[in-house]
Amino acid sequence: MNPVQTLLPDDAAYKSLAAAVLTPENLFHASAKAGGNVFLTGAGGTGKSTQLRAFIAECPRRVSVTAPTGVAALNVGGMTIHRFCGMLIGPAAGQSNEDYFNQLQRDPRRSILAGFNRVRRCEVLVIDEISMLPGRQFEFVEFLFRRLRGRDVPFGGCQVIATGDFLQLPPVRKSETERYDWAFQSPAWAAAGFRTFVLERVRRQDEPGFVRALADFRIGRVWGDSARLLQSRVRSNPPAAMTRLFTHNVQVDKWNHFQLSDLPGDESVLEAVQTGPDHQREFLTKNLLTPQTLQVKPGALVMFTVNKTEPGSQNPLFVNGQLGTVLDVRPDTVLVKAKTGAEIRVERFTWRFDSQDEDSASFSQFPLRLAWAMTIHKAQGLTLDAAFLDIRAAREPGQAYVAVSRVRSLAGLNFKEWFKGVHVSPEAIEFYQSLPDGSKN
Repeated sequence: MNPVQTLLPDDAAYKSLAAAVLTPENLFHASAKAGGNVFLTGAGGTGKSTQLRAFIAECPRRVSVTAPTGVAALNVGGMTIHRFCGMLIGPAAGQSNEDYFNQLQRDPRRSILAGFNRVRRCEVLVIDEISMLPGRQFEFVEFLFRRLRGRDVPFGGCQVIATGDFLQLPPVRKSETERYDWAFQSPAWAAAGFRTFVLERVRRQDEPGFVRALADFRIGRVWGDSARLLQSRVRSNPPAAMTRLFTHNVQVDKWNHFQLSDLPGDESVLEAVQTGPDHQREFLTKNLLTPQTLQVKPGALVMFTVNKTEPGSQNPLFVNGQLGTVLDVRPDTVLVKAKTGAEIRVERFTWRFDSQDEDSASFSQFPLRLAWAMTIHKAQGLTLDAAFLDIRAAREPGQAYVAVSRVRSLAGLNFKEWFKGVHVSPEAIEFYQSLPDGSKN
């Protein structure tokens, strides 16, 4: 029989074992499974979405997944926090939580009652991309949970898992003169008592110099070696087929139309088939990465917009963000040649406004979009092998960083021109600097 080895805290083996076990990932899962309120954060490409999906898959309780915007909600297979709670657009400026709650109670819309019932039944609330949720609305969500659940404790005793990065996309403002209303500045954030775990190992990129430059870029520190490394990626004439990231839709539409019209052959116009209530259809049309009207022809550069596995297998047939070239277009299939050389027959895919409600709106379309260009907002959550970035008009804190951090390698990073500066949030930087060291271990 082998003797049992006793490890003391000063032993190298003990420290090695502790380092392996006490990772932010493991600590996050342990704390979340224990029922605590948790904030999971980290730079782009550190695996926040992967860890969140793993927690949801393993959690024995019912997990309700939400996000502040339609695009973010669809990316995580959930619904917007506003729709989930039945809170509509939230309190008006200067309106108290109590007054707005009374206003909602008088409103006869069924969506409000359905939201209130979801709040009462909720066991675990996930708010993904928390950086885009204004603090005032986060405060009302917390109030609403307390009122509807009848318990005067944070969120009425419901567990809350928040994920995201406050140094990426900020909350929406009504005007450029307003200050950004960050969720971490809300009294509800302190009341929730979040235990924070910072993922620090970057998995999207593996080049040490590029990883360091991205870390500096994230906090607006673009000088010295980082600046020289990034400046070396300014390219005035990139390949025409390289995906371009722009700040505005008008630039995206113009470039995609130009590239498509430059190809020989006839254009095929593929319309989405939609059913259900108009307002739900409008939501899907506005927020899906897949367009309502898909215009393609052989030779068009396209991007897959969902993950799909091979029938009877766990192997991916294609993944969200993967690029390919259209070979043929037919009424029921689009033949796409992936970068791997595989030829894939793509059929229509159906999205639903509410995956649990067969009567909710549906949107059936080929899960593709033209990929010569897209906005930075639509690219959030994607990983790109190569991209040509025009971030000169990036004015929101973190917007330029979102674009740069999408790219997998330095060789795939290309800037249209060198930018004059990087917009970051001093409040967000201060928030991360104030976190206890233990959250970063």
